[in-house]
Amino acid sequence: MKALRLVAGKTARKRIEANGLTPDLVRMVVGASGGPKWLVLRGLDQFIFGSWLSQTDSHIDMVGSSIGAWRMTIASHPDPALMFKRFEEAYFGYRKEDGASPQAVTQASYAILNKVMGPEVCRQIITNPKRNLNIVAVRCVGPTASSSRVVEGAGLLAAASLNAVSRATLSTFFKRAVFYSGESVACSELWRDFDRIDAKLVPASLHDALMASGSIPFAVDPVVDIEGAPKGVYRDGGVIDYHFDIPWTYEDGIVLYPHFYSHLVPGWFDKMRRNRKAGAKVLDQQLVLAPSEEFVASLPYGRIPDRKNFSEMEDTERKPYWRRVVDESYRLADELSTMLEKPDLLLERLEAAPE
Repeated sequence: MKALRLVAGKTARKRIEANGLTPDLVRMVVGASGGPKWLVLRGLDQFIFGSWLSQTDSHIDMVGSSIGAWRMTIASHPDPALMFKRFEEAYFGYRKEDGASPQAVTQASYAILNKVMGPEVCRQIITNPKRNLNIVAVRCVGPTASSSRVVEGAGLLAAASLNAVSRATLSTFFKRAVFYSGESVACSELWRDFDRIDAKLVPASLHDALMASGSIPFAVDPVVDIEGAPKGVYRDGGVIDYHFDIPWTYEDGIVLYPHFYSHLVPGWFDKMRRNRKAGAKVLDQQLVLAPSEEFVASLPYGRIPDRKNFSEMEDTERKPYWRRVVDESYRLADELSTMLEKPDLLLERLEAAPE
């Protein structure tokens, strides 16, 4: 059974064929929204960030929303191997009672951040010259910024309805917000839509930016007035950038995307819309690394973890399930490591991105 799929855009494939897949070829790494889905990538993250990319001194842009932002933040530390181990330990410490209310989830999430990223760690991440971290959130507008759950819910319903007609209408309810650590937002000109707000990260704003990026409506409290950004209510970046529908473009190199799926869904409201998936233009320079369908089917319950695990499983059931998924996830890393040592095999395994 092949555990790992490698889906390459046309330009990405040409550049891999010409130069080989080496750490020096990577210009950007992207992380998607998805909550506990990240656990299926745990072993892959450990290998990619903790071992493989540590071999290059190249500057790399890191872009993520929600849990993808948390992963890219950890990966931006000078010692990502150590940081991912700390994060896994803290993440497994989450208890079912921590999800009793949005306030409880918020408190537990900040506790994880405080445990994993103290002030000095935050400083090391923000000042790492090899990484330009880009944490993606949204700034709520009109009814979606309301403290009333009824008004906010009406705003979300309106946003979902108009999104069915056009994604561009989301800007009526949300503004894209990017918190960045480098000199500027990565590939800045390519994603200025949705009235993008840019905010320079400082160590004191890192926790709030991460919390905002994963602040799912009705599940987590919003973050209000983040240091360095316009005052307002900030929420989950996946609302607009669930998997990112952006044609990242570099003069050379590739965009690496360790992902839960082999396809990209643009925004949160597009999850149930089968006709809304990123196409060839978006994927052109990307190499997507994803677990195969056979690998997922071999996992307990035949699926990867998701947010429902928090509410539908007792801790005594959920944690062994998660542990098994994490243990199995190292098979993805082993396959990638083997292919990197055998370039011909890697080229054979490259799949063409969908048109």
